[in-house]
Amino acid sequence: MLLTLLVVLLTQVPCTPGEMSVVCNCKQGMVNACVTLAGDDPLKAAEVLDEVVGMLEALEQTSQMAREGDKNRKKQLQATAESLSHSLGSSEPPHCKGQEHHPISRRIARELENHATLNGLFKPRDPRFVARAKDEQAHCGYQEWHRKVDDEVIEWLTQNGKATYKEFMNKLREIYSRPEMRMRFPNGF
Repeated sequence: MLLTLLVVLLTQVPCTPGEMSVVCNCKQGMVNACVTLAGDDPLKAAEVLDEVVGMLEALEQTSQMAREGDKNRKKQLQATAESLSHSLGSSEPPHCKGQEHHPISRRIARELENHATLNGLFKPRDPRFVARAKDEQAHCGYQEWHRKVDDEVIEWLTQNGKATYKEFMNKLREIYSRPEMRMRFPNGF
């Protein structure tokens, strides 16, 4: 009972007296406030991030998460934590557990915008092409392996200026069929 009460109190993320409105707004999940806070006071932003991550951990340890309000609050806390994490310079979001992976990253989409034959066929983080990572170690944020894959695809696009849609998709399938990629994404994309 005490744990439940503690979780209910923590998930309200109360603003403390004298707390700057930007801190309070960030705690309430306002991304712009988190970005502003990280730019103005990185130390305070890191404290808020630690507090939010602690609240997420507390939520995960209770059976109350089944309630719809707790699910919504968890999403809000995750968005706040991720926003703060990125604003503080981390490329890996906190509490990452087997992310969805988008083979058409923002970097690749920018390259595709300038491609002679593939321009307009893809969007950044195109929802048609998504792979679920096996676990947190397989994919969490914009890791080194992810940057190398993007580099390889961008180099291929540069060298194949007249590639067709089918050729591009075959290249992506070839990359994501490699053993190291199949270990990360067992179901492919």
